Amino acid sequence: MLRGIWVAVLLCLLPLPVAAQVMLLIPGHEGQQFQAFREAGAPIPLTSSGWVDGGQMLPSLRGVEFDRSPEASSRVFYTLLMPTERPVSMQAEWLNLYLDAATRRHPGEPVILVAHSIAGVVARYALVTRKRPEVESLITIASPHVDGSMIQFGDFFWQSPLGTYTPLLGSGGLQRLLELYAGISVNQPGNILRWLAHQSHPDIRYVSIIRLLDTVVDPMLQDMNRVANLRGRSEVLWSPAGHALEAGDGTLLAALFLESVRRD
Repeated sequence: MLRGIWVAVLLCLLPLPVAAQVMLLIPGHEGQQFQAFREAGAPIPLTSSGWVDGGQMLPSLRGVEFDRSPEASSRVFYTLLMPTERPVSMQAEWLNLYLDAATRRHPGEPVILVAHSIAGVVARYALVTRKRPEVESLITIASPHVDGSMIQFGDFFWQSPLGTYTPLLGSGGLQRLLELYAGISVNQPGNILRWLAHQSHPDIRYVSIIRLLDTVVDPMLQDMNRVANLRGRSEVLWSPAGHALEAGDGTLLAALFLESVRRD
């Protein structure tokens, strides 16, 4: 019996097996380039916890390109260049291209989507309009998942804290943001968030990182559990920060997936 106890103790002390995973960091409207996560310092805690920086994924005439070859590792993350000024449906097409490229480079490995701000809507749109069996998790940071009857006709901007900042955006900037929240297409009019709320979402892990001090997206709108077809399915993490990305997001992500490895 004593020998059995010692074996159990030794097993607990052994390093945990690390599951193969690929993480895609998707910038929101404020992060118009792939540098948004990098400038915030989010990759630093990830690399410190064992993730390998796979570099940047970029579009080209030959399709998606990688700016480097990652070191051999079972856990790799990439930052993406996204057309953040374009409608959600177009951004989702780009995200699908990146997912295709990631699965070609890492066949059979599960993919984690980490999306900031409007990119959370883009990721959900991609997941409900095309089967992506490689995606195992969606983590959103400060994303507007429900409209609270405010987005239609631009009311979102006037009835939310963002209304305070609209003079700083200028009419052109405001129009571009409104287009991001507009209908899916001329053939499918209506509010994109309301449409998404009634679509079947894949059975994956969902995590809503909610910014308590956000003055761009009301924190109450950032919880995926408020989406009709996601009620009760999303974990929630409250973050005492504003809308912008920060280094602490890398720490949160590292902790989230260290926890998932322990559960496995």
